[in-house]
Amino acid sequence: MTDKVERKSLVDQVYNLILRKIQRRELVPGDRLNIEELAKAFDVSRTPVRETINRLIQEGFVEQKHNVGPSIIKLDEEQERDLIEANAYLFDIVIDTYRQMDSLDGLIADLEEIVDEQSRAYEAQDDNGFHEASVGFHKVMIDYCTNQTIRECTKKTQNQINMCTFAYLAVIENRKLSIQAHTAIKNALKIRDIDKAQELMKEHNRFSEIGYMTEKK
Repeated sequence: MTDKVERKSLVDQVYNLILRKIQRRELVPGDRLNIEELAKAFDVSRTPVRETINRLIQEGFVEQKHNVGPSIIKLDEEQERDLIEANAYLFDIVIDTYRQMDSLDGLIADLEEIVDEQSRAYEAQDDNGFHEASVGFHKVMIDYCTNQTIRECTKKTQNQINMCTFAYLAVIENRKLSIQAHTAIKNALKIRDIDKAQELMKEHNRFSEIGYMTEKK
């Protein structure tokens, strides 16, 4: 690692650096996180690294095992299927909370911007950019959820799923399907057809699960 951080907001900066490495598969499930090594690599003290790891544990990216230390969370196939299923149920509720909102204009504007980013990354064959935009689409939908408890639960399950999707989204056809699905969901929300948006998200999650499990084999 050669990344360095500026001498301000150290925890947020270290968090973003480690998170980016996770999402780009530079750190993969099972990899151990050595606090001293990370502190040296980022040219910071151990304190912000330790705080960052605690935050990543809370968000579901990292697990702490007794006598082993922190490592990127690693799930078996059954756990992954359970996670995907739980996330699909949670997203159905996330979208349902939009019915309580007077306006969806802010949500739509943010989703349109992200779909545009996805399309540009697709044309540029930018693997990391595409994955980050795809992650961003789901993050925005969660952020607009009006129920804080549902929002936090969904954020955690989606974070764990994001670690599994890089290889799946590396396939060109899957990228096309992702853009199409996100565009359709955004368009349904644009006309406040919440039922349709829920149906499209369920279909998106189902195809993503099938595609992801296929890529693993």
